Amino acid sequence: MIPESVFERTAVIETERLILRGPRKDDIYDVFAMKSDPLVTVPYCREPYTRTEQAEKWIASLEEGTKAKNAVMWFITIKSKGNVIGDCPLWNLDSESSCGELGYELNRAYWGKGIATEATSAIVDYGFKEMKLNRIEACPFSNNELSTSLLEKLGFTMEGRLRQRTFFRGKYFDQLYYGLLKEER
Repeated sequence: MIPESVFERTAVIETERLILRGPRKDDIYDVFAMKSDPLVTVPYCREPYTRTEQAEKWIASLEEGTKAKNAVMWFITIKSKGNVIGDCPLWNLDSESSCGELGYELNRAYWGKGIATEATSAIVDYGFKEMKLNRIEACPFSNNELSTSLLEKLGFTMEGRLRQRTFFRGKYFDQLYYGLLKEER
């Protein structure tokens, strides 16, 4: 069972270079900068944002997932700067089965610097230790090689493929299923 306390206030997680914290209303412009970049959004089969109101609405919706106790969202910030450069939720939480899904996205300016690995590794550790999860899964699309590479680096195992699961921009994409058990970490 996931402890109720994790939903009361998003824990601040500090790594060597990063601070992972809950969303704030004033993060709108940083979120928009990331989610308006098609190189960030298209690999997970989403159109880029075109208006800051979309970022504002998305940030507001995150609170609902926490209230419903099925999601916890962390925003990724660089210690020395403080601006939001990415996000990393544990969502689709199932308290009864002690299972959740890992998500992540990162502003393109920070790709290739090990930041996604550092952030997701810290969130996975938190999920197993503090949230008492037994299993964490991730479901990237087959066109997202950066994502599958990250998951394999973290020790996730590909467990399945849903063929032609999503239709996006005139093409079908397979969705891949990866899993990591607490005992494997």
